[in-house]
Amino acid sequence: MILAVIYLGNKLPRYVLKNLEYLLSTFEEHEIYFISDSESSIKKAKKIGLNTWLAPNPDEQWKEVRAQLNHPMSFRQGFWFKTLARIFVLNSFMQLHKNEQCLQIEADVFLFKDFPLSKFLTLDAEIAFPMESSHMGIASLLYLKNQDSSQSLASFALNAIKLNPQITDMSLLGQIAHSKKLKFSPLPTLPKTLSESLNQPEAFELVCEDTFEDAGVFDGITIGQYLLGVDPRNSRGKLILHRRQHSHAINPDKLSYIWDGDEHLYLNTPNGKSQIYNLHNHAKDLRLYKKKSRNKLLKSRISSSTNGEKSEFKVGTFTTVAMKSVGRRAKRAFK
Repeated sequence: MILAVIYLGNKLPRYVLKNLEYLLSTFEEHEIYFISDSESSIKKAKKIGLNTWLAPNPDEQWKEVRAQLNHPMSFRQGFWFKTLARIFVLNSFMQLHKNEQCLQIEADVFLFKDFPLSKFLTLDAEIAFPMESSHMGIASLLYLKNQDSSQSLASFALNAIKLNPQITDMSLLGQIAHSKKLKFSPLPTLPKTLSESLNQPEAFELVCEDTFEDAGVFDGITIGQYLLGVDPRNSRGKLILHRRQHSHAINPDKLSYIWDGDEHLYLNTPNGKSQIYNLHNHAKDLRLYKKKSRNKLLKSRISSSTNGEKSEFKVGTFTTVAMKSVGRRAKRAFK
């Protein structure tokens, strides 16, 4: 099975490179590909020993799709288009690997070393991913059985964009989950016994009841945001920790977390511990990628989570966001 990380854009952020280095050293027996439309990013990935694939420029290759979307393209250099473009880029890549299974891992998603890759090999589904809520999926982990599956996903996406130019990758995946176009399996984000004890009926559909029933849980975004924080770029340098996102099905402040001081993060459940196999590093925290700093970070975040929501100010992020804002205003002024 191929593990694929896609990052579209000219400048490769440090967190992406650190995650690529970590994946390569931790899952060295697997075929890992870095996919980008940037030659400089491809060179950096090659330098550390990764397989790479240079994708066509999405703005040119799928310019008609981009033109149909009704999102502000000035936001983070076309962020909303790029998240959808990954689907088409992945399909182009899969045309070169027609009969191989693929797990796409978002560039800010951290896999613990016991991530159950072998479970995907026997998964009875064409497509699998976590659900954020009943109608929102998330491509933090996106499994595709083969190229036929990726083609079906790309075709579905094209039709959905035509019908709704405001669509996002998350709402698109939510539609996939409730359609009959592809055989879908949700990657469980909460143990069934725990969802029952917490009386969260909306979470039941997030629990996979076949291959992954006893395999622990996968973080779509909720636990990672709660423990590690929300990207400080979203709040002008303010890192928000331990906040409940009311649009998410799971209420993370009702959960109990255990870090064993080594390499295992768990949820406490009525039937014992349930392993959390990955974290969505929405805050782009570089400390997650080294064992010593990861241990200290997770111990600290779990401890502070019992005290409720808090925030930390990131001066470097604030400065970067402010400078980019000034640059955009200057460009508009001279037009």
